[in-house]
Amino acid sequence: MASLPPSSISRGVVACSAGNHAQGVALSAKRLGCRAVICMPLATPSIKVNAVRAHGGETVEVRLFGNNYDEAAGEAKRLEREDGLAMIHPFDDEHVIAGQGTIGLEILKKCVSHPVDAIFVCCGGGGMLAGIATYVKQVRPNVQVFGVEAADAAGMTASLAAGEVVTLPSVGLFADGAAVKTIGSETFRLCQKYVDGMVTVDTDQICNAIKLAYNDARVILEPAGALAVAGLKKYIEENNISGSTFVAITSGANMDFNRLRVVSERADDSERTLQITIPETPGSFRAMYSKIWPRNVTEFSYRYESNQEANVFVSFQPLAHVENDFEEVMKDLNGNNFNCTDLTQNELAKTHIRHLAGGRS
Repeated sequence: MASLPPSSISRGVVACSAGNHAQGVALSAKRLGCRAVICMPLATPSIKVNAVRAHGGETVEVRLFGNNYDEAAGEAKRLEREDGLAMIHPFDDEHVIAGQGTIGLEILKKCVSHPVDAIFVCCGGGGMLAGIATYVKQVRPNVQVFGVEAADAAGMTASLAAGEVVTLPSVGLFADGAAVKTIGSETFRLCQKYVDGMVTVDTDQICNAIKLAYNDARVILEPAGALAVAGLKKYIEENNISGSTFVAITSGANMDFNRLRVVSERADDSERTLQITIPETPGSFRAMYSKIWPRNVTEFSYRYESNQEANVFVSFQPLAHVENDFEEVMKDLNGNNFNCTDLTQNELAKTHIRHLAGGRS
């Protein structure tokens, strides 16, 4: 914003962001004394909205619009076109990309006398990933740079695979700070040239990364801020790596307190989930549980359906020291007429059906 001509500053600026960029624009507008309209999706956590208002001054307006980043960006583009405001793009701008690239400078400065094998970077629109990768590859080209995206908002992964920028039909909103349907054209060009690979992670892996960061450093990351940690962990596990030095960039802690319950429920990567049909007869629950015991049951949902049978939702932790323990439990249940279905990887079931298990309300 400091590089804008005085005529642009006098007219004001507009930006669209679901988090950190919005706060930066608000603070810059306050210091420059210019008008700023910041568009944010309606579902933006209140902690982010309040932080933008706190950093901004009387000339900063927060406008909540649309169900996701792309719809809010449409409103920002309308204001740019109709009101003549200068667009401060959150990722597809060379100054923003260069600014975020200074994170790479800081990392390499800290590791002058230490080896760094790879850096993992959160990716939404691709600004931070493009900036860091571009800088790192000029200074220490042997250091690998990986982008990490939420599996339900993997725009850069899809674009790199297609060889061109693609627009996703929809995006998940759990990692709302990185939920972008269409990445930037400049960020795509730079990532295609300098990024070594992409990693995608699901909601459970993101929640587990938040838990890991809290246990290790007593820091509570927001979902988008934990993407790099989740990607690093997945990459190490899938490739059976040891003895390497990896860096994960934690890029946000704008976590609403009321979301912690969801994170806690989903953070345990040892938990497995089943839908089980049991007879509606005395003793059937005891008989079913005898096939799971002595494993730790973490969740059980049941509601009356009919006089014949009921469907229950059960989560438990398989015995870690027993090989294929979960598969053996399923085999035992099915063999005793407790028909069961594995819902461990079923996002719809874990997000919604667990609250509807059993039948009619």
